[in-house]
Amino acid sequence: MTRWQDERSESDSHDYVRRFADLAAQGVDLHGEARFMDALLTPGSRVLDAGCGTGRLGSELALRGHQVVGVDIDPVLVAAAQPVPGLRMHVADLAELHLDGEPFDAAVAAGNVLVYTAPGTERAVLQRLAAHLRPDGALVTGFATDR
Repeated sequence: MTRWQDERSESDSHDYVRRFADLAAQGVDLHGEARFMDALLTPGSRVLDAGCGTGRLGSELALRGHQVVGVDIDPVLVAAAQPVPGLRMHVADLAELHLDGEPFDAAVAAGNVLVYTAPGTERAVLQRLAAHLRPDGALVTGFATDR
């Protein structure tokens, strides 16, 4: 069981969806991570959005012309994603990730994705993400320590 599943309830997932919808409605810029990734990528890149949540990052990258596959363990968050051409979403555990198809140019685990994986699986998650990359692909991660 991931830390996300252990520490969060379904109502927390719905609160997460509402919080980001409210921020977007208030005009808060939620696309800094997408701009950063877009600057690193070549046009039309294949991107794995690991721990994608509601697809906030992946949908913006898709709107910018990239082909994005988002993966998250929380079905509530994945179900809340807005359909965007160029974005496919899946419910899966990153520590056991096996996606068919061509390798990705980049994988991104934005925010606290790695912090919320199951204890002791961090290395396996990174290995699974790396296994889905092209030989010259990039893995971009981030996290905060104030959790």
